[in-house]
Amino acid sequence: MDLMKYYAPIFEKYPEFVTQEQMGEICGICKKTAYTLVYSGKIPYTVETNRLGRTHRIKLTDVLLYLYEKECRQEPDSPYIIEMKSFYEKEFAGFPDLLIVKDIEDMTGFSSTCICNWIGRKLFRTIPLKKGYGIPKCCFIDFLVSPYYRSIKNKTPLQKKHMKAFEEWWREKGGETIHGPERPL
Repeated sequence: MDLMKYYAPIFEKYPEFVTQEQMGEICGICKKTAYTLVYSGKIPYTVETNRLGRTHRIKLTDVLLYLYEKECRQEPDSPYIIEMKSFYEKEFAGFPDLLIVKDIEDMTGFSSTCICNWIGRKLFRTIPLKKGYGIPKCCFIDFLVSPYYRSIKNKTPLQKKHMKAFEEWWREKGGETIHGPERPL
């Protein structure tokens, strides 16, 4: 992953180490949230003591890695996404190739209203049927690995279960977690 590719303007604007205030500017969060991220261990830091007092030195690359993970910016052809796609294909092999809204409810745990909302916003390809919509399973799996689906804030218990199962499966196959060894999902 090349953070320079995504965040070149930020690399030019900020030094190698940033303060919590600068971290807030970069991530678009307030100082209190930056403080919480640092003290919860999600972003590593070092303490520097000088004649003016104590300051936290946070590596710019750590901040950008956090931002990258938060925005779910993995490339569609990255090994992580390819494995996630094959995981969902195996997980949902028992479902028909043309799904209806009820099938998607069973697969994700989201309500039919939410799914119809996704259809209305054209987040995945649909086929109009006499009553409702048909969704090709391959198109829906592409949606499941999309940044939109993975970054939904109010995840259903079923979605959380699938994401956790994939992370375990990914680690078993020898893949590195994108969150790092001590940074949980």
